[in-house]
Amino acid sequence: MSNPRKIKVLMVAEATGGGVRRHLLDLLEGLDPARFSLGLVYGTDRADSCFLDALPRLTGTVELFALPALGRELSPVRDAKALSGIVRAVRAFSPDVLHCHSSKAGALGRLAAMICGVRTVFYTPHAYSFENPALSAGKREFYRRIERALSRMATTATLTVSEGERDCALRAGIDLPGKFRVIYNGVEEAPERENRLRPMLGLPDAAPLVGCAARLDSQKDPMTFLEIVKKAAEKKARVSFVWIGDGPMAEELRQKRDELGLQKRLLLPGFLPDADRLVGELDYYLSTARYEGMPYAPLEALRAGVPVIATDVTGNREIALPGRSGLLFPAGDGAAGARLLLAELKAPTLSSAEARQVFEERFTRNSMLHAIETLYQESAASAVPQPVGT
Repeated sequence: MSNPRKIKVLMVAEATGGGVRRHLLDLLEGLDPARFSLGLVYGTDRADSCFLDALPRLTGTVELFALPALGRELSPVRDAKALSGIVRAVRAFSPDVLHCHSSKAGALGRLAAMICGVRTVFYTPHAYSFENPALSAGKREFYRRIERALSRMATTATLTVSEGERDCALRAGIDLPGKFRVIYNGVEEAPERENRLRPMLGLPDAAPLVGCAARLDSQKDPMTFLEIVKKAAEKKARVSFVWIGDGPMAEELRQKRDELGLQKRLLLPGFLPDADRLVGELDYYLSTARYEGMPYAPLEALRAGVPVIATDVTGNREIALPGRSGLLFPAGDGAAGARLLLAELKAPTLSSAEARQVFEERFTRNSMLHAIETLYQESAASAVPQPVGT
């Protein structure tokens, strides 16, 4: 009896760093190779070191299409080249399923699907661009209209990484409820805790440690994080802080921290390749993000039983469950975040066991992979076979 034909899945991603990179690698390395043949079209501008290190592992098992023209910023000339490159990759790979990740790849990838006649197209936004409060109202409305048009014309289903992201899309009128599937990001089990972070930072074992692992950019709002550090110092609270990560706001944060004399309170070790393990050594994970899809680092904290104190935004609300795994405060309100954190440090209400239980209920890697494999198989089976456009 002959083996069934593998389902050909081509993924398209502009961003190959941070949480999107984590999600991509989980899929490319975790999907069953006996059932799926995989390809990846990727931009090169925002590839981080973890993605670059993974490329040799992917070569031979994943058909790779590097596309330097696929960048984040809007550029008619460059975007036209990127669209042409995606179309060439689609025609060369001839996928059963096209899966686009994040806004730019989501737009160009779905246009390529229409040009080439791909019948099954999934889209994972990883946080909608029109939710970004740093953008002007006009630009946010422009992005909302693009998302609405492409969802209705060229999308089989949008796979949101949180219920909040789905609800955001519904409020914005992107499409009807039946077009969306919620599949939480998931992380694999970690090795035993190694207790390396405090010695690395020069901190005593007894010192409470609060921190995060995130890109230093406006979305993650490091200045509100710094405000919380400042409030804790003013109250002479016995707590240290760490931000693991790098990014465009790294120097600005370092300078402001130094101006405030908080060098010993807030430690900035930069990017650390094993940050996913190190966040499990915090006492509390603190997220000050202005908007999210479903961030990975807080999930990695929950995995180790570390409670999460976070801004009350999409994604975070389904991680930091008040009374169980975390606490929430308004985005941009450092004073409220500091009050919440200091009260929790003084009289803890959250437990490691509850944080770990929420992880097991919602955020395992196996659950995520099973849900996506099932969706790929069901969609490929129901699609009417036809050749990719010539």
